[in-house]
Amino acid sequence: MRDKSVDSSGLFMPEPKVAMVTGSGRRLGALVATDLAKRGWDVVIHCNKSRKEADRLAEVLRANQKVWVVEADLATLGGAESLVEQMKPFSPSLVVHSASLWTADNWWTAGLADWEENHRLQSWTAILLARYLWEKGGGHLVTILDARSRDRDSQHFSYGFAKREMASLTRFLAAELAPSVRVNGLALGMVLKPEKMPSREWTATARESTPLGRPGNASHVMKALAAVVGNPYLTGQILAVDGGRHLKGDLFGSI
Repeated sequence: MRDKSVDSSGLFMPEPKVAMVTGSGRRLGALVATDLAKRGWDVVIHCNKSRKEADRLAEVLRANQKVWVVEADLATLGGAESLVEQMKPFSPSLVVHSASLWTADNWWTAGLADWEENHRLQSWTAILLARYLWEKGGGHLVTILDARSRDRDSQHFSYGFAKREMASLTRFLAAELAPSVRVNGLALGMVLKPEKMPSREWTATARESTPLGRPGNASHVMKALAAVVGNPYLTGQILAVDGGRHLKGDLFGSI
C-alpha cells in the first residue's frame, strides 16, 4: 500500500486530514485541491462564480476522497464570515488561501470599491481564516501571494497592493499565532498562463523577466506547497516560486 505521506518526489506530507482551498472551483485553486486529494486529503472546495466547475471537480475527486463544496463571495461584506461558518463543520486543519481578484486599474483610475474588494478578499479573509485555526486549536494557513507585488504593477494597482499587504500579514500572523498555528506563503511568478495570452508571448515574457529564462507550471507550485506543508519547523516563510524573479530586488525595500 502506498504511503500517502510521501509524494512522488519523496517530499514528506503530514498525515492527511481535511484541507480547504479558497478559489478552488477553477484554475490554480482547482489544481491545488486536486493535488491535495491525490495525496490523501479530504477537501473543502470554495467557489464564488464557478459553482458548476466546482461541482464537477468535486464529483471527480469523490472517487477517492470526501469532498464538499462551499460558496461565498469573499469580496463582499460578510463573505469571509460566511465562508468560515460553512467550513467549520468539516474542521479543516490546512487552509490554502488562493482566491483573488485580477482587477485592472491604476493609481488614478482605482475606485474605493475596487480597493476595498481586493483587500477584503485578500487580507480580511486571511485574518478570519487565521482566527478560525486559532480557535480550532491549531493548523496551517498558506497564503498564495504574487511575486510581482515586489515590483510596480501599474496596471493592477488595487490587486498588487492587496497581495503585498497579505505578504506582510503572513509574517505578522505567523508571529502572533505560533506555536499552535503555522502561517506561510507562496509568492508565485509565471506558473499559470493567462487564458487569453498567446503561448509564444507567455514564453517570451518569461525569458525576458526571469533569471531562469522560462515559465514555470502548476507542478512547481504543488512541490513548493508540499515542501512548506511537510516541514513542521517552518513558519513565517514566504517561498518565491518565480524562476528567480525576486533576485531583481524589491521596489519597496525594507520598511
